[in-house]
Amino acid sequence: YRLHDWCISRQRYWGPPIPIIHCDACGPVAVPERDLPVLLPEIEDFRPDESGVSPLARHEEWYRAPCPTCGALGRRETDVSDTFLDSAWYLLRYPSTEFADRAFDAARTKQWLPVNSYIGGNEHAVLHLMYSRFITMVLHDLKLLNFEEPFTKFRAHGTIVKDGAKMSKSRGNVVVPDAYINQWGADTFRMYLMFLGPYQEGGDFRDEGIAGVRRFLDKVWGVVGNVGEAGSRKREASLDAAVRKLHQTIHKVSDDIEALRYNTAIAALMEYINTVREATGLAGGETTVPVPRDLVEPLVVMLAPLAPHFAEECWERLGHRESVFAASWPAWDEALAREEQVELVVQVNGRVRGRLQVARGTPQDQAVARALADEAVKKFVGEKPVRKAIYVEDRLVNLVT
Repeated sequence: YRLHDWCISRQRYWGPPIPIIHCDACGPVAVPERDLPVLLPEIEDFRPDESGVSPLARHEEWYRAPCPTCGALGRRETDVSDTFLDSAWYLLRYPSTEFADRAFDAARTKQWLPVNSYIGGNEHAVLHLMYSRFITMVLHDLKLLNFEEPFTKFRAHGTIVKDGAKMSKSRGNVVVPDAYINQWGADTFRMYLMFLGPYQEGGDFRDEGIAGVRRFLDKVWGVVGNVGEAGSRKREASLDAAVRKLHQTIHKVSDDIEALRYNTAIAALMEYINTVREATGLAGGETTVPVPRDLVEPLVVMLAPLAPHFAEECWERLGHRESVFAASWPAWDEALAREEQVELVVQVNGRVRGRLQVARGTPQDQAVARALADEAVKKFVGEKPVRKAIYVEDRLVNLVT
């Protein structure tokens, strides 16, 4: 798909020299393996000039070399290979960097490749990834690889805009992160970028938005500092609600991070920290119960991929000597995550006329009775008898008059 002949040579200084020596008698001869790699010369005038001669072709002391076959003076190839050629196969080299006698080890390659997921900009999809496919297919045809496609999944990141336009130097709207990092910290800035919008869509960068992320981290810091402090030991219903919220949050954040939905993962953590603060009295300025450690430590672990430096500091503050990244990812309990109350939609003749909070698993007769007692629903039922009630447990009751 979209693969065409590819010219890999470039007439410039930077880039790996193509290892060929041209001989008048022998023609083009490959540089022997013992003489590889061919290194670029240390020269100052590497920019193109008006002569039209490439930078390397202007340096005879470099390109004059003996022919590997007959020994006569030949001429090195003065073109270099396109850097896209190098990046097209580096995925094969990464697992095998300790091997000096082979480009990539067959067993290691089979164990680790092809790549499960590649994330990059759209320009990668039509340049780098296309070249990688080209090289991989060639090596597969040569029976050096057991797969044809280098990447099994590609996900393109979105574009961040500022002042309604894509960031670019020409528009003068590029955000230099240094000032924001100095003011807010690296993790705050990092999380704000993830919170802007869906990862694959991008978002609109606004200076005022970063303060909300910092407030969230400040709340987490306050909760961490109150773990185990003196207070009532009574297990209040509010803490049970916090436990339920914790397991719901673990479930959501686990799914969201896997799907690159960083913005909704962060939003879920923000909701959770508010629940913990309300349950323990921190939201009102006083701790009515100690903040249970088992409500806080999973939060810090979930924060680690999003705010690594901050999470590491919190983890140490909680008394751990090992890194937070040595901790196991928290697990959720479906039973504990289950809401005890559900919203029941009430329809009259197929049109929504009300919503009720009812206990999960409420029987049909009780749900219908609750619906008929609701003032908003009464107006639409009036004095007409209910001929039929359609009930979908925990979701809907439809009264037909």
